[in-house]
Amino acid sequence: MRDRLVTFALALGALALFYILLFPKPAAPDGAAELPVSTETAASGYQAAWRWLAHEQVPVVSWRQRYDGLGALDASRPATGNILLTTLPHRLPSGPLEAARLDAWVERGNTLVVLAALDDTPAWTLLYDRKLLEAVSRLTRLKFTAAAGEEHKPSADSSHPVSSLFNAAASTPASIITPIAAHRLFEGVHSVQVFSDFPASRWRATSMDRAAVLPIGQVQETGDAAIWLRKQGNGQVITFAVASVFSNQAIGERDNAQLLSNLVAWSRGPRGAVMFDDSHQGLLDYYDAKAFFADPRLHRTLAWIVLLWFVFVLGLQRLPPRIASWNPTDVTAFVAITGEFFAATLPPSAAGARLLVNFFNSIHRRLGQDEDGSPEWHWLSKQAGISPDMLSELRRAHARIQAAQRVDLVRLQNLLSQVRGNLV
Repeated sequence: MRDRLVTFALALGALALFYILLFPKPAAPDGAAELPVSTETAASGYQAAWRWLAHEQVPVVSWRQRYDGLGALDASRPATGNILLTTLPHRLPSGPLEAARLDAWVERGNTLVVLAALDDTPAWTLLYDRKLLEAVSRLTRLKFTAAAGEEHKPSADSSHPVSSLFNAAASTPASIITPIAAHRLFEGVHSVQVFSDFPASRWRATSMDRAAVLPIGQVQETGDAAIWLRKQGNGQVITFAVASVFSNQAIGERDNAQLLSNLVAWSRGPRGAVMFDDSHQGLLDYYDAKAFFADPRLHRTLAWIVLLWFVFVLGLQRLPPRIASWNPTDVTAFVAITGEFFAATLPPSAAGARLLVNFFNSIHRRLGQDEDGSPEWHWLSKQAGISPDMLSELRRAHARIQAAQRVDLVRLQNLLSQVRGNLV
């Protein structure tokens, strides 16, 4: 009974060690976090824009794949004339290959709308990507630098560090964005309102290549550009320096809805869709490790495996009997094991050299000479019992051993025994 209890305790320890070392421990999701996705009904989500566009018979899509899949839209949608709205920072950052596929999709004749939390700081941005500037530049090909007098404020490269933000005021006044010049996107739009939960810096953008960048919207308070339009192949990239302009909280303010309406009317093709990039905010249709390990079916399967393992360890497996008395190892077996150990460790050339040294020393003893292991080829050649073939084979074996080459030790031992037997 005691052996069973010890086995049970060791099994529990092995199970705990396996869980600690190999099983991931994802952090518990924050149930209060608001996500900028099309299904979110809280202030930061896009459910209001989704319902409004769907009511106006505009095809809407919750995009839950990587950007690689943009080139494989189903046949019911055209390859051009689509609009993709993506909000940064991303919860799941896109890789270089994804960005390249997204560039190709835009260049075919589609529109990418980037809503980046640069000039505003929604609360959800504190949880995600710490390299916002790098991600925005990779998608928009715009280089962002802090506006004059903003160097002391949190930079987007740190994604608004939590410590500095919470030391600031809990909320800041809403920003107003106005048109810079006449443009179709701003027909009937006098101003749009943006909300920020925490303070934010102001940024200026320049093109990272030769493509022209047109600033079309500005922050009313400072005059800094906040909306940029950039042609890319047959498509275009519209970059907003704010993430909350089309959120549930802001869509009904001022002319925000009119701006979204103009954007869709101007950019969408006859059968194109408005796609909300939900995948990079954590809503995925493809394999997700966190979702896999959170699946209750996995937990039930592991529970059954552990149960059956305990049954096998404690019930079906026979415990080894205790040794009644001491059983010493046989001397012959000990010598054989020791010999096998040295035979496996000693190189064949070294063993062959020792055989030859012992053989020649036996000749030196016979002749009353010093036992230095030197060969006695002249003396051996005069022995009538040793044939020239045997002597030649012995010379070849000696030469191979001196060159540290492999030799047949069994044949060498037999040859030396034969030579010894033929000596007078």
